Amino acid sequence: ERVAIETHIKELERGTLREALTKVVAGQEPLSTSLTMNLEHLIEQTSHAGKAQPRTQYDRNQMRDIETAIQASFELSFKYRSQGAKKALQRQVRPIGVVYNRFAYLIAATGNKEAVSYRMDMLQDVKVTDIGFVPPEGFNFKNWVNESFGVYHGDDLLKIQIRFSPVVAERASKITFHPSQEQRPQRDGSLILRMECRGHSEICHELMHPDWIGNVKIESPDNLINAYSNELEHAKSTIA
Repeated sequence: ERVAIETHIKELERGTLREALTKVVAGQEPLSTSLTMNLEHLIEQTSHAGKAQPRTQYDRNQMRDIETAIQASFELSFKYRSQGAKKALQRQVRPIGVVYNRFAYLIAATGNKEAVSYRMDMLQDVKVTDIGFVPPEGFNFKNWVNESFGVYHGDDLLKIQIRFSPVVAERASKITFHPSQEQRPQRDGSLILRMECRGHSEICHELMHPDWIGNVKIESPDNLINAYSNELEHAKSTIA
């Protein structure tokens, strides 16, 4: 029901009905906020459940404001300090959606850029403005998300082939690495994975996971092979 209302809101012209429906939806807990915040609480309260990974804390009210702005197509203002920056800079953007990876990212249009990602744990002083905007025509958020292996979209769309050794082939066969993937078991027990996507750095980081490293080979393209080699060399350089 909530999805149907949100879809209807986006189809309405600005006016009293759209504003009323937006307020109704805003008064409810957004789905992504509920999943992010309540899952942690549920795990903590369940004796036979646990979560073994680094945790990022998010502000519930901030997440609610972001989702309200996305649903109603109002611009967001906030201060943002990117990693390595000395101070936060003021931003005003046109929010499009939220992507969940290791971190949660706000995806927003700004200036003439169709989609820019902002790590949500680095947002400060988030405010929903009274400035409305028209979502980019022809832009499909789900399709945009599915173009990349992760969040980053600044590199080329590549046709990728990866081979998992027989040692880890069965394990790899049970994982959906990307919506475009095609898996082909080989006679020697290895597994060929083909996919077409962006996010080269995030692919490299996945393949450096202890589950795969030493049992995986990038067969094409050459620029991804070189990127992976560089990532491995960089990892080695951190060892004293």
